[in-house]
Amino acid sequence: MELKDLRDKIDEVDDVITGAYIKRLALVKQVGEYKKQNNVPVEHGDREQAILDRLTAKFGAEYKTAIDYLYTGIMTYSKMRQNMCKAKGKETRFEKSDVEFSNETSVGLAGTTGAYAEQAAKKLFPKMKPTFYAHFGDVFSAVDKGEIKYGIVPIENSTAGSVNEVYDLLKEYNIKIVAADRLTVNHCLFGTADSDVGDIRKVYSHPQALYQCKRFLESRGIQGVEESNTAVACRKVAEMNDKSVGAIGAESNADKGLKLLKKGLQDAEHNFTRFIVIARTLTVRADADKLSLMVSIKHRPGTLFSLLSILSSFKVNLLKLESRPIPEQEFEFMFYLDIQCDVFAESTGEMLACIDAYCETMSVLGAYHEEL
Repeated sequence: MELKDLRDKIDEVDDVITGAYIKRLALVKQVGEYKKQNNVPVEHGDREQAILDRLTAKFGAEYKTAIDYLYTGIMTYSKMRQNMCKAKGKETRFEKSDVEFSNETSVGLAGTTGAYAEQAAKKLFPKMKPTFYAHFGDVFSAVDKGEIKYGIVPIENSTAGSVNEVYDLLKEYNIKIVAADRLTVNHCLFGTADSDVGDIRKVYSHPQALYQCKRFLESRGIQGVEESNTAVACRKVAEMNDKSVGAIGAESNADKGLKLLKKGLQDAEHNFTRFIVIARTLTVRADADKLSLMVSIKHRPGTLFSLLSILSSFKVNLLKLESRPIPEQEFEFMFYLDIQCDVFAESTGEMLACIDAYCETMSVLGAYHEEL
């Protein structure tokens, strides 16, 4: 038989398969409506396994892998359709806000003047009168209590990765992300006025900064000492006045009575940190094109695949997927997702309703635009 004839036969079989699949989807829709009306969970692992076992027994064990592979997709989409049915009428809609950051003054950040967060904040809040706090948690607490209107904290670095403490604080507080900023980070080495690079034996800085300059420190045998913030580290070293001790921070720290010894310490040439702006209430500006979500799903094989299948079906771009353990639940995790999409589209509301119906819990952390 010629190749064309074989392909024609495959086309005929595909027509039969697709016709049968469409009939199956109609039945799945009825099942979804029944489950919604009778408050029956969409997930039913025993039923799924029973289908696979029955088909394997009917068509032969030699086809088990092929059957499993085929029906993983079929059942994933079926569950998604049922979740969409369950979520109907619960779609999230975002209202455009005309909030303007350029005139805001009430902004809080961790550290002291000269911190990278201050540079990032000035891009969005040029008229700000910053309030400085010792730790990221203090910034979250101040926003939560209404002491400041906005806070700005780092959430991710292109070299050192995620700032896990901030992800944990997003889970702890009912705080929303209203904007984000990407700041190019150029680490500098500072020392006392009478010091040189060769004199430095110990440097103080934030753990992320130390990690980002790991190659430089190791090549010179310099000990890294963790501090809460790069600007705080610079201030501390200035007070110590020891020529063998240095600090790593932004170039703006040169006015702290320190000598700038070397620029560009970071291992990666293109090194940037993402900062998020947090507030008590969610306001969504007209330029918003990004969603941040926090979800929890059942600790069971295939659940994360199903969640990602929902995103894929709505044709959105998953920018980040981060997992963090839930302390009070052994081997249970929260997932943080950054999604690029049309925030105000009707399909986005449907997607969020579907995710909410599928997941154990779902929270919208923010709908915003990230300045580059």
